[in-house]
Amino acid sequence: MKDHNLIYLSVSIILIALVDSIGALLGFWSIEGAERNQILICESLILFALLTNSWLIYRKTIAITQYPAHKQIALLSFGSLFLCLLGDITNFNLPETFYRYESAIKHDYLADSIYFFLPGYTLLLLAGIRAIELNTKDKRFIRYPVIAGCVVGMISMVMMHLPNTGWFITISTGIYAMLIGVVGFTGLAFILSCGGFEASKSELLVGMGFILAAVADAIIGNFWIYGNQGEGFYPQVRYINWMVYIASQSLVIHLPHLLVINSKYFHDKNSKITTP
Repeated sequence: MKDHNLIYLSVSIILIALVDSIGALLGFWSIEGAERNQILICESLILFALLTNSWLIYRKTIAITQYPAHKQIALLSFGSLFLCLLGDITNFNLPETFYRYESAIKHDYLADSIYFFLPGYTLLLLAGIRAIELNTKDKRFIRYPVIAGCVVGMISMVMMHLPNTGWFITISTGIYAMLIGVVGFTGLAFILSCGGFEASKSELLVGMGFILAAVADAIIGNFWIYGNQGEGFYPQVRYINWMVYIASQSLVIHLPHLLVINSKYFHDKNSKITTP
């Protein structure tokens, strides 16, 4: 598949997700209404299209590069999305059960999805760190995002946590808050490692994808899990999160292909191969 087709597919996925969410926010349909099954089918197709695009990017990346680092990042990127999509299915709450673990958090099924999102975003984090290492040898670009992400994650957890929340929800969301905080700052570090304001539009968009991942989960934590005294601002927060999340994933899956393109451009420009 040609490069622009991969981009068009991501743009189409984002636009469909926007229509899905905006239509729900405007009251044309609702996940709590009679259209629930149709909405879940539509969103499942969106996720499948996203996974397909990620697979195509993975295949194209390993087909046009000989660099082990690029192939490793491509595998990490695809594995990350695959695990995260399993988390998305968990968040669909197909059995429609609430207050499964305790009486304080209505949508505590979201904690179950962390079993998939935690390793999924860990793989994405590793891909991001590896990409930064290809851009610069300055370890501060890795060290500072980790420190800042953990600090911001802990602060966010303290601010949104409810005092009567059980240990399982508290520990799982606390650990995850720090991880996703690091993911967000890694996106910023990636942009800076690409030259900051001098980074290309593609580099800015991919870095923004990492940042949007942190924003999407901040929305979940503050407004879906702990919001409204544990009741959650549901379903509106679900629609908003869906838009941000799909945009994030649609951008970050292009990381491996972007690195290959940049490397190929560098090779053509300098008329020699430089192995990362």
